[in-house]
Amino acid sequence: MGGNLNILNKLGINIMEITDFTERFLYHIWDAGHLKPDLMTVSGKKIKIISPGRFSSSAGPDFREAVLSIDNDLIHGDVELHKTTYDWKAHGHVDDPNYCRIILHVVYEHNLKSEFTIDKNGRQIEIFAMQDFLDDDIIKIFAGYQDDPQIPKDKFCSFFAGQPAELLEPVLLKYGSQRIDEKAKRFAAEQYFTGFNQLAYQGILEALGYSKNKYQMLQLASSITYSQLRIFARDGMTEQQLIAIWLGASGLINTLPSTFPAEYVLKWKELYARQDFYKEQLEIDWHLFRIRPVNHPAIRLLQVSNLLYESLKGSLFNKFIKLFSFPVGKIKMADFYQRLFDLFLRHGEFLPEQYHLGKTRLDTLFINIILPLGLLYAQENKFPEMEDAILYIYKNYHSLPVNNITKSMRQFMDPAQIRLCRKKAVYQQAILHIYNNFCRFHTCTQCQTYKTQTLAQMQNPGT
Repeated sequence: MGGNLNILNKLGINIMEITDFTERFLYHIWDAGHLKPDLMTVSGKKIKIISPGRFSSSAGPDFREAVLSIDNDLIHGDVELHKTTYDWKAHGHVDDPNYCRIILHVVYEHNLKSEFTIDKNGRQIEIFAMQDFLDDDIIKIFAGYQDDPQIPKDKFCSFFAGQPAELLEPVLLKYGSQRIDEKAKRFAAEQYFTGFNQLAYQGILEALGYSKNKYQMLQLASSITYSQLRIFARDGMTEQQLIAIWLGASGLINTLPSTFPAEYVLKWKELYARQDFYKEQLEIDWHLFRIRPVNHPAIRLLQVSNLLYESLKGSLFNKFIKLFSFPVGKIKMADFYQRLFDLFLRHGEFLPEQYHLGKTRLDTLFINIILPLGLLYAQENKFPEMEDAILYIYKNYHSLPVNNITKSMRQFMDPAQIRLCRKKAVYQQAILHIYNNFCRFHTCTQCQTYKTQTLAQMQNPGT
């Protein structure tokens, strides 16, 4: 075995025997890049991680849309992580079509003789065994993981305890800025294979899929691409035909809520049968059990069909960039909220009002997709005024709805800290940054060290 494993053994740390060690900790290693620079697959091929992908908590692969270089071949797809190689078969992935876009099988320990993992179609997938490629910092992290117990509901949290809200505010602002930078970097990696219009298109659809159908909506956007739709529009496709193609090709046409007007369903079925733009039937495993009508993926597609269709005459991404085309001194947040809402306002009468896109969902879509994409565009094109405008809007954007993570983290806060985090989205994003980097892996010691270093840098920026 490699040197890192020997060091772990000498320290008496065998992570495979840590009772609460789960694949989630491997996600942290992969996502945070706790690996040496010279990586190699089990079969002997060189690996370079351009982007680890986006972590997915829904069914299917662990990381979506990763970008890797394997023996200098740039590839784009999904990554699955396991504690051992055999877990691929034990978890039933060998027969699951959701794992047919895997480009790398990442394991802690390679415990089979074969140099490759085989998917449902008989394709050979490279295996990367990380135990021999851990960076030096991982020893401390493993020790911290072993020493830090599961956080009970009443556990003391050193990050928040005794920290006045006014002193906590600049730290949260910094962490919130780091989170949007990370999002922008993820989008930057995906640009190896696509442009801003496709990123915006698939980002919107994925965000509207919620946890149950995010991957499925991404599949739809990746199968019927924005560039294809622009060609269809140039050749005469109408908005109603766009809807018919989405719903017909994806199989959603037969799953619309019973309360939806039947005449439109019949109309779209007929339009799909008659159109010649797109005839392929997609194999998408939609998760529709006990889903609220307004969260149904077909309803979500209808909510943005007008915006998407109108953008095909020009550029979807340009519609978003115009939101930020104001000097910082002339930005009024109330006016900005209205422009954003007007952009997504549903025109047309076929979608019942109760199914229109709500402002809270739009807020989430803006923070997670439009804002980081805009930041990436401004940075890549060296538009400092636009970057300043984007960051100003981000730091002054009103708070988003509380989710399970931000709600759970309140148990560690005093009333003043809770009031602070309720004020703006950037503070909520900071809480998510803290949770995703430390809390979910129980690395409290590393969190406290990170906070101490951040405070020191802020007090002595020149050091």
